[in-house]
Amino acid sequence: MSSHEATPGDPVRSEHHTSTKPAHKAFGAALPAMRLLMADALPAGTLIGSWRVVQRLASGGYGTVYVVQAKRTPRGRQYALKLARQPDSPWFSREAAVLSRLRHPGVPRFVASGNWRPGSGSYPFLVMEHVDGESLYEWAHARNPTAREVGALLVQAADILSFAHRHGVLHRDFKGDNIRVQPDGRLTLLDWGAGWHPDAPPLTGTGQLPPGTAHYLSPQLHRWRLAMPSMPAQECPRYGVADELYAVGVTFHRLLTDTYPALLLNGEGPTRAWPGSHAPEALTSLVTHLLAFAPEERPPSASALASELHQVLAHADASWDLPLFDWATPPSSSSRTTQDAPGMVGPVAPGQEVPLQHARLQRLDRLQRIREARELRRRAPAHVARMGAQAILAASAGRHRQTLRARWRRGAVGVAFVLALGWLAWSLGAFSKVSVDAPAHPSPPPVARGPGPDQAAASEAAPPSPAPLPLEQEAMISPSKPESPVRTRLLARGCKLAVGAVSTLIACAGAQVTPKPQRCSSEALESMKKLDLWRDGKAAITLDVRYPFRTDATLVSVSDGNIVSVQKERHGGLPAGTLLYGQLWTQGEHVVGRYTRAETPDGRTHPVCFVLGNSDGWWPKDPSSKPGTALLPRSVGYTVVDAFP
Repeated sequence: MSSHEATPGDPVRSEHHTSTKPAHKAFGAALPAMRLLMADALPAGTLIGSWRVVQRLASGGYGTVYVVQAKRTPRGRQYALKLARQPDSPWFSREAAVLSRLRHPGVPRFVASGNWRPGSGSYPFLVMEHVDGESLYEWAHARNPTAREVGALLVQAADILSFAHRHGVLHRDFKGDNIRVQPDGRLTLLDWGAGWHPDAPPLTGTGQLPPGTAHYLSPQLHRWRLAMPSMPAQECPRYGVADELYAVGVTFHRLLTDTYPALLLNGEGPTRAWPGSHAPEALTSLVTHLLAFAPEERPPSASALASELHQVLAHADASWDLPLFDWATPPSSSSRTTQDAPGMVGPVAPGQEVPLQHARLQRLDRLQRIREARELRRRAPAHVARMGAQAILAASAGRHRQTLRARWRRGAVGVAFVLALGWLAWSLGAFSKVSVDAPAHPSPPPVARGPGPDQAAASEAAPPSPAPLPLEQEAMISPSKPESPVRTRLLARGCKLAVGAVSTLIACAGAQVTPKPQRCSSEALESMKKLDLWRDGKAAITLDVRYPFRTDATLVSVSDGNIVSVQKERHGGLPAGTLLYGQLWTQGEHVVGRYTRAETPDGRTHPVCFVLGNSDGWWPKDPSSKPGTALLPRSVGYTVVDAFP
């Protein structure tokens, strides 16, 4: 269906033509061939003031969010437009007032506000910066984060709230669904419609609870809600900083355990447990501090929480870099819980149809609960790998755009500087003073580019390769244009990309220090021929997808076990975003890695033979590695081989 343009006050015309039959003419006169625009389901191309709808993004209790562009610049920057679902909603003027007070990287930038009048009624809207990324809970469910990553997000959340509180603003609806984690790891707090500031008009009547979500309300607010019918109006609850910090504790408790904390309304009860989470005690203690029953036992302010977090992270040890959750293993195909109950077959006694159907539905509910319990506090390796690859590719594209913009700005400044110098020299008559017969200064010879630090490091770390094994008849043919010796033997360790790959999954107890040499299978050799992958071909990857991409993360900790890596740039028939499944051996002097399967973004799998690093199949450990684990750079590479060394 083609997109329509709808101006305020003009509904979109129907696509159906009025019939020429008299009866239909009379019906058409009663009901014109027009269809009203729904505020929460506008088609692409609809005009809301001077903004054109690109697509519908999300919908909430009070409004619907659309991606829009300015009417005059259809190919320009995209923004987020929140449109009220009900006419004359008071929430939007409140959010516009709050956003206009806050200028912070973690708060969407306010752009404009107005009212949309599609006919009867006036629907408020506001336009703000469009923020890419996932909600906090979606981000955590699609990854197996580490305590260090969660702590870094908690620091950002505390900094945003600290900034807002200093400007007299309370968010009052802090939760993971209102937090956006961008591909580069930056956190943005959305949905300030329930926010409060000293000059804001009230949104609720006297004696009513402040707006918010029940799971995130502090024990004091819940007690007030229970006592509300008998409470005098002048004693209505007032939301404060302590209540906001309690909501932060609930959010990060769910992030660390996949569950909400138990609510204690009497201040008594057992110490809060942290089931199934491998979070360090220092982090769980901080979150437990936020969930204290008494408000005075919580941190005094968001800035105090941020300061404490900075100190804890500064002294964090290697346990903060381990995955928080266990890896899920698929159930056995012979497990009865994986089979749905068959339908009713054969003769059924009269009057037993309903009891049998009820029993079947109960069994299905029980199986669903078993599946949910099995998946609780578990992460599926394949799902984590795919989502991590998408996020890292998105971060890489964003950094590429930022680099281009920075280069353009530097170029513009350079041109302006040169023009200014030329004008100054011309005005001073410098050009006229140059002697025509003056000998020109010879241009210096081009400086030879010496080997970079990455190449030098790779060269020193790569001793001569062992003698290759005898190749099978189906061995790959070397490319017609041989690569240079330097290209064949070197693999740059500091690759200019940022695309990632999965995780060390389950450490193999008692695994061999290094694997034995092994020939590649005929299937892998044939597959690599079809993919145009030749021996000694190289590509760069990011080693561990368990870590969401961060520009400040240069090393990752790995141990023996399976690993999945993600390829950024196209290599032969493998496009960017291809997942590489393999295994690491980390107990020897170096880390040995082999990849045996590639999965392209379209879901197709191919047997392959790749090794970590150069053709010798290993990568040197970082000197700071400790026994039991190995530290490697995030950005490494692989080499195509026809036999594992």
